[in-house]
Amino acid sequence: MLSREKLPLVVGIVLPLLLILYVAVTAYLPSLFIKPKYNFIYSNDNYYDYSINVVNGKVNIQPNYRYDNSVVRQPALYLYDVVNDKSTLISLSQAQNYTLDPSNKSLDGFTVGSRVNDSYSYFPFFFSGNDRGIYLTGNGLNRVITERDYYYFKFVGWILNE
Repeated sequence: MLSREKLPLVVGIVLPLLLILYVAVTAYLPSLFIKPKYNFIYSNDNYYDYSINVVNGKVNIQPNYRYDNSVVRQPALYLYDVVNDKSTLISLSQAQNYTLDPSNKSLDGFTVGSRVNDSYSYFPFFFSGNDRGIYLTGNGLNRVITERDYYYFKFVGWILNE
């Protein structure tokens, strides 16, 4: 049985553990039930040589003027599947089979954007880190799309017909 002398020790150990458990549950549990509905198309390639936009719901890629008339390759397009959390390389003709909405926010309230956060701390411990990449965010969800070449990322549009 628990004696009176050990009660403060037990409370001092159990209470912080319960607080940590509470914070973990309230921070991570809601994101398990949040399910975005709309896939999207993006480019993660050097798109400065091309203008990528949506015209009448379809992907439109036009080469930008080049003063030296050199040939550049067309930017790669990716379809991001929100259910499987997976990006797949697709061709321009495949991308044009979809009807796209180029707005910043999907119909179910999600956005795609970059985040750059360099963090440093000197007290009480030395710490540094960064939080760079492209994220799908909204309604409590914060999912990494890509951490590689985030500065070349170009959101094209949300897929409306699937």
